[in-house]
Amino acid sequence: MARGCSICEHSDRRDIDRALVTRSSSMRNIAERFGVSTTALARHKKAHIPKLVEAAQAAQGAQAASSGAALIDELDRLLKKALAILEAAEKAGELRVALQAIREARETVKACAELAVTVDLEERVEALEAQIEARRGGMRGG
Repeated sequence: MARGCSICEHSDRRDIDRALVTRSSSMRNIAERFGVSTTALARHKKAHIPKLVEAAQAAQGAQAASSGAALIDELDRLLKKALAILEAAEKAGELRVALQAIREARETVKACAELAVTVDLEERVEALEAQIEARRGGMRGG
């Protein structure tokens, strides 16, 4: 029966993982500080740290996506409100208020466009990273 990872089972695992990821100390220093072997640290780092980093990046991406969606919703709400104020101001003959509403609507549309460009660039970068990773995998396999 195979034994579990001694680092994963260690009571200070989070601190060990943090030290490994941040590279704040050498493997030898980390091993001495937590009373583990450098071999166990190396195995843990190779087998488990990439999965932890990948999971953290995925969680961060999901959080960014949800906050991006919330931002888009908020901008959409502001645009609708500015357009409603514009319509009411035009009906009332309040040209100064109408011009202010036009400015606000324009700025909101501008913010939406900037956000769309940012999201598009992020998606392109992610696609390129996936292509690079696929090619690396193809080179290793070939």
